[in-house]
Amino acid sequence: MNTFGTTKTKIEKASISLYGKPEFKSFMKQFKSMVLENKDLSELYYIYDDLSSKKGLNESIAEGYVNESIEYSQILVENNQKYLNKLSNWINSIILEHSNDYVDIDNTIYKKSIKDLSTVLESKTKIKSTLISEETISKLEESVNLPISTMIKVADENIKMELKNISESERKIIQELSSMSEDEVKIEMDNLKENVISNLKSSLNESKDSDLTTTIENTIKKIVDSPYDRYNLYKLRNLSKGL
Repeated sequence: MNTFGTTKTKIEKASISLYGKPEFKSFMKQFKSMVLENKDLSELYYIYDDLSSKKGLNESIAEGYVNESIEYSQILVENNQKYLNKLSNWINSIILEHSNDYVDIDNTIYKKSIKDLSTVLESKTKIKSTLISEETISKLEESVNLPISTMIKVADENIKMELKNISESERKIIQELSSMSEDEVKIEMDNLKENVISNLKSSLNESKDSDLTTTIENTIKKIVDSPYDRYNLYKLRNLSKGL
């Protein structure tokens, strides 16, 4: 069985690789069922995020914060072996890559032998160092209004892929998107969907190429089904400009 840190890492990597694909919806449904709707596992998931985040805590507070979080996590792990096994088996069936972005947290929770004491203490020190560090959140990261950190990483990774090859002016557009409210995003996306689909249907009526017709039909379906968020608004804007 995976440690919870390994399981969480796999979930995040799978989320990023599946984002925008047909399998993503069923993946998220299963994730919601196995983690978000399980009080203990959702708490454990939160603790791992919490202990790996920069908070700017006072050093004396950080010491107790780490110890209390670790003790509670150990109880959660011990009392939920059945559900953790199921979660581990599920994510192992989706992603084979074996890595762990939370090895220090795992060390403090799983290693209990006296021979591991130095490793545990070293990991605790690293965790405290992170908690003491000042939080640095960019506007772009703040703009992703999703319920859990995993989905923030998913959206952020996909936006970063777009950012790699864009100009400074386009970066400013992304910053503008980040300041929009959810209602503003929805209104603009509805308008863009209507205009883009109308233009595509005109092209569809004029096309005599079967391959092009299929491509246009698939594009229209993707636009209709695209969720309301800033990333999809950004893509819709670019698509609208290209028509």
